[in-house]
Amino acid sequence: MDSFDSLKREATKLERSLEDKVARYQQVVQSVPDGSSNDLLLAESGLHGTSSSPGGGGGGDEETMRHDIQRTLQTLQDLITTQLQPAAERVGSPNAMLLVKRYREILFDLSGDFEKARLAHVRKQERAQLMAGARKSGSGEVEDPGMEHLLRERNHIGNSMNAASSVIAQASEVRADLRSQGLSLGRVTSTMGMIASNIPGLNTLVDKIKRKRSMDDKIVAGVISSCVLFTLWYVFHS
Repeated sequence: MDSFDSLKREATKLERSLEDKVARYQQVVQSVPDGSSNDLLLAESGLHGTSSSPGGGGGGDEETMRHDIQRTLQTLQDLITTQLQPAAERVGSPNAMLLVKRYREILFDLSGDFEKARLAHVRKQERAQLMAGARKSGSGEVEDPGMEHLLRERNHIGNSMNAASSVIAQASEVRADLRSQGLSLGRVTSTMGMIASNIPGLNTLVDKIKRKRSMDDKIVAGVISSCVLFTLWYVFHS
């Protein structure tokens, strides 16, 4: 149990250190300049002014922190897999197993946060390199066929995305129309169902009315017959 407690303290220490490193790495990535689409359009036209070189703005700090976080993540993963998990199994306590599961979840969350920040930094670097190449090509300083190809591909991708957005908008309108028609058909079906369910009651009411009229007809016929018989009796006996 003492061994498990010492491993737990070590894992907690690594967890807190890793949380602090990932948070600082996210701040570094956020501080890296991010060229907007408007800047890219100006760069393509050769109208954008000079700026700092791609990969600047704390690139060395980012790389150092990135490697440090990757080492710490690997250390925590090894600690959980090779030491903490077997120690919890030896202890045989449900709380110990739950604690190992919690550390695995923390490791997964921190790895995800770090990977998102790393990919964001990669995208910013690629965008900065693309803008730098566009500025050089637009000013006539450097002829870079590869960069021109990337710019053309960017335009094609943008056009494709616009076309896809238009198709999606049309599909959404069609879906809304179909949904409206479906609701209308549903209301019609419901009304027809109500009418069909009420038909047996109407038939029963009609049958009752017919039986009552038949009985009234019999009563009237009896009264008329009685009157005729009384009249004949009176005529013959007067």
